[in-house]
Amino acid sequence: MKLIKFKKKSKKNINQITKKKSLSLIRSGIFGLKTKTVGILTIKQLETIRRLVSRKTKRLSKFMLRIFFQHPIRKKSLLSRMGKGIGSIKLWVSWVKIGQIILEVSNISATTAKTILKEASYRLPIKVKVVSREVLTKK
Repeated sequence: MKLIKFKKKSKKNINQITKKKSLSLIRSGIFGLKTKTVGILTIKQLETIRRLVSRKTKRLSKFMLRIFFQHPIRKKSLLSRMGKGIGSIKLWVSWVKIGQIILEVSNISATTAKTILKEASYRLPIKVKVVSREVLTKK
């Protein structure tokens, strides 16, 4: 009997993904990117956002990526015959829910943060809006 370490996952239906409240709160930053639609993000797309933010802020601000890539997309090689399994892993993706925070930025002024996050939103395949956390003041 074979022991299976990891079960091969099948593709999800995008309509089954629901909104979670814990993912929609900004925790460590002041400004963030919040999703408006459901979709799939790849590692390359998030890497372009990370590079853009680090270049524009000149590495003075802190930013945190809140996405984890846990779902493999599998692809069989070209000209292979039918059967004999699903195929090897082609890339890793993340299923993004509605209202999920993708990126958080801190230690930066409001105007520059909004312009940088607006530029980053153009590089994503899903609709995103820029949100901010109200800074709590002591009474």
